[in-house]
Amino acid sequence: MTTTPKNSLRSIENLFGAISSSIREIGIQNTIHLLEKGQSHNVWKSDLSLAAQSVCEVFDISTVILFGNSRKYPRKYAFACWVWLCYYDRNYSVIDLQGYAKTSVSTISKAKQFIDNFPNDTAFEKKIHQKLEQAKIKLKELLNR
Repeated sequence: MTTTPKNSLRSIENLFGAISSSIREIGIQNTIHLLEKGQSHNVWKSDLSLAAQSVCEVFDISTVILFGNSRKYPRKYAFACWVWLCYYDRNYSVIDLQGYAKTSVSTISKAKQFIDNFPNDTAFEKKIHQKLEQAKIKLKELLNR
């Protein structure tokens, strides 16, 4: 396919439109951070996807469910575990996770807080903590392949 000057101009306009939209939504500094992160490595085919894979295997769900919008078990707990793994183990920012999961910063922050404050008293709560530990182990295995 050949690129005409008109198509090239449209592509540039689309690029600047996307950048402008990003600046309005998340701010200049966060937009710069995302662009720099994208230059250093491909965020979309990185350990974020491996973290999602490990959580999905432990909770026995698909990535479609993990990144869906259900608020019920197991998605709610699996998503919170994915956020926790990516934020604490892989050192991604809330902005990185928001971009990857295509959710709001608020959703990511709530999921992080959910696991941070999740008790470990009942059998069910212990089971969720065990699944988080299993996901950590699975992620380490996937990263060492």
